[in-house]
Formats: sequence, structure tokens, C-alpha cells
Amino acid sequence: MRMLLTSNGIQNAVIQNAVVDLLGMPLSEARIVVVIDAILPFPGDKSKFVDHLTQIRSLGWAEFDVVSLFAGPASLVESRLRSADVVLGYGGSNHWLAHAWIATGLVPVLRAILDEKVYVGWSAGSMIFSRLHEASVVAFDDQDEVDLFELGTGVPALPLLDWFLVPHLGASYFPDHDDDWAARCGPVWFLDDESALLVRDAKRRPEIVSSGHWLRFDESGSLIEHA
Repeated sequence: MRMLLTSNGIQNAVIQNAVVDLLGMPLSEARIVVVIDAILPFPGDKSKFVDHLTQIRSLGWAEFDVVSLFAGPASLVESRLRSADVVLGYGGSNHWLAHAWIATGLVPVLRAILDEKVYVGWSAGSMIFSRLHEASVVAFDDQDEVDLFELGTGVPALPLLDWFLVPHLGASYFPDHDDDWAARCGPVWFLDDESALLVRDAKRRPEIVSSGHWLRFDESGSLIEHA
């Protein structure tokens, strides 16, 4: 398993170097596909999304593809996902992204990607693997978002991890995301936008990839590690 769960994408040299190490080749020789479903259901301006795609593309990939999981027959989407060396799950709604994998029947492909490719999560794309996903809906007051997208409840795409990841520690665009808020659904890793978690084995503690700040809370909401 080569899963790099980031708060804000491949935004610094430390995280970029981790991707290169996982790939075993330069980015210039690798193909990436960006899964964009998490952002698509939200109304409003998408300029920041376009900026982020431009930033990812500027890293110099051999091939840069963008796909929605609903963008055609599942067999065609699957072939695009499998042809990439890196699959990046972009941010937005983790609840809708998990739903998209399930509704399209592509969860087995996601499972294979985790075994065979490099998976990079970006915010919501990092949040779809926790067994605490449903509990997080209540803990983080996400029911309005779940209702907006008519999902009923929030479920993970793949329930692999016994902890939950919360992105954007200290980010000005989420001023209410403080330590007390993040500790509601322990065990939790709370990452700033310069940090990521590298998962090679879902049953083991992830490796920290960071040039910034992160916090780790246990089941009771107590802070047990930080940097």
C-alpha cells in the first residue's frame, strides 16, 4: 500500500519528495489522474479549483488526466484510473466522494489502486477511508452537507483505518477548525496544509510527512502527539 493522505495536496518539497519516493521514478515519467468528484456538487465559483489543477499540472507529469467517476461507463473510467501511476483524490465533500466510489461500483478498483498504484488524497480525498466516517457526521456537524447531497448518512468508500484525518489545521479559511473541534471524533490526526500521512499498512501507525504542524488525539480526545 502506498497511500499519501495530505491536507492540501502536493504543496511543498517534503510532500513532493515523498510522492517521488513512493513512485520510484521522477514525476516527469509518471502519469497522474485527478478524481474531481468531491468538488463537483458544490455550487459557486470554481476559480480556486482551476488554480489547484494548474498547480498540480505544473509539477511536470508525463501525462495529466482529470476524471469524474461518473464521466462514462465504469469500464472506461476504470481503464483511465488503472492507466495512471498516481491517482489523486481532490478535495471538496468527503461524503460525496465516498458516495461516488460506491454508487459507480468502482470501490474494487479503488482497493486495487491502493495495492498497485500511488494514491494521493487531498483534503476530502484523504478522508474516505476511516471506519469513523459515519460517526464524524455527528461529531463535526456535517449532517447539513449529507442532507444537501441527499445521501441519508455518510459512509466511507473503504473502511480501512481505525482513525480519522482532519485537514487544514490553522487554515484561515476554516477559522472554526480548532483543537477542541478536531478532538470530537477520536482517534484523530489533525494536519495543517504542509503535512501529510503516509500509509503503507492500514493496521500500523502512519508515517508523518511534514514541514509544518500536526496534532494527534486519542479515543478520549486527549492530545498525545504533536509537532
